[in-house]
Amino acid sequence: MFKKSLDLLKSKGINLASGLTSDEVSQIEKIYDIKFPRSLKEFLMTALPTTKGFYNWRDFSEENVNFIKKMLEEPLINVKNMVEDVYWCDEWGEEPNDKKVAVEKIIEKLNLAPRLIPVYAHRYVPMNEDDNPPIISVHNIDIIYYGENLEDYFNIEFGNKTQNDLNYQNIKSIQFWSDIV
Repeated sequence: MFKKSLDLLKSKGINLASGLTSDEVSQIEKIYDIKFPRSLKEFLMTALPTTKGFYNWRDFSEENVNFIKKMLEEPLINVKNMVEDVYWCDEWGEEPNDKKVAVEKIIEKLNLAPRLIPVYAHRYVPMNEDDNPPIISVHNIDIIYYGENLEDYFNIEFGNKTQNDLNYQNIKSIQFWSDIV
């Protein structure tokens, strides 16, 4: 599994270290209070990209741990800081007339949303029950899909497929995040 993705990453000059061990995965999930989706966990246990832009999950230095923790919180902080610019989603029901109430309701929905785990730069995978969730790009509140799943994402980020070629019908919905894409 992931042979095509690994071959693609190697062809683009991405450095790949040996994959994470089960003990390392357990330690990482404990340190960051996360649970990798199956696809990302299996990929990282096969090979660990270490080129700039990727996250070195094996580096437990204080500086790196703090950096990854910051990146785990960044999407939440961005939405909270720009919550008044978030468009109300029709699926949320009727938008409150009072902007303050609308902001409170958006924050409530954000607090119920799955955490996002960084994959590369500002590309994230949701921490949810799905084994192979989509990848989203999060820059402030500019949020777009960037892959139907992890392998599709690598092909878009490093291969010959463009983000415009995504098949949106194949993308599984992510609580809250899909609403504001």
